[in-house]
Amino acid sequence: MVTSTSKAMGSLVDLLLDFVDTARVHDQNYDIAQGLLRHYTELGSMSLRQMADACYVSPASLSRFCRFVGFSDFAEFKESIDGVGYRVTDDYTRRFYNELMGDKTGAVEMYRSAVIDVLSGALTAEDQQVVDEVIGELESANRIAFFSHHFLWYIGRYFQGKMLPLGRYVEMRHSYEHQEEMASVLGTGDLAIICSMNGSFFSHYRELVGKVIASGAKIVVLTQNRFAMDLNHADYVLFCGSSNANDVGKYAALLTIDHLVMSYLRRLRIEENPR
Repeated sequence: MVTSTSKAMGSLVDLLLDFVDTARVHDQNYDIAQGLLRHYTELGSMSLRQMADACYVSPASLSRFCRFVGFSDFAEFKESIDGVGYRVTDDYTRRFYNELMGDKTGAVEMYRSAVIDVLSGALTAEDQQVVDEVIGELESANRIAFFSHHFLWYIGRYFQGKMLPLGRYVEMRHSYEHQEEMASVLGTGDLAIICSMNGSFFSHYRELVGKVIASGAKIVVLTQNRFAMDLNHADYVLFCGSSNANDVGKYAALLTIDHLVMSYLRRLRIEENPR
């Protein structure tokens, strides 16, 4: 069963921010989204009436907004509210948190060292050999689709923007349903890229991953988890370092994506200007 949290690929905040940041028309839906964001940490304890009042609209208007952004009703929207009970240990180790609260200089150095370590573990000689093969797939694929969630989805957006001027359109969708639709049209000759540092994408979105596997498309996985579910179904795996302590894996994912773009650019220029 697909939950409301899955519909937003794990983040209602991202869904609301994306809508506000990209809306060309500042209508009532835009105003409601802004109102919800301004009161986000309070939403978990609010009723439909209270949320509507905070957004200066009627309960009926708020219910329509919930359906507008992809939820079946207000109850499902309310279930998807996340981040209110955020714990620093969700992203950072207790040791780092204690350092941050006591000695900021020590915390900064600890974080800096973690970033250096994770970057040093990415783009190994083995990974660079895999990159060379992936570049060939990027060049020949009929369609390229990028799957991820949370912050890593935005690394995909960066990849999408970099590849387009090089002549390759990378398809991306934000919600669960739309990523599922994207997976359903993939087939032999296409390429699917799944980016998940700790491998949670595979466990959280089993049906979606199953559709990608069943599509017959070649699969590239960017991860740190050598034991991630369904990794054996991947045609290519790029390991982005080995540690996501203090949430530093995202830097290795970005480094790997940048290397893919640079390698693809190099391949194009060599083909255009052979020696």
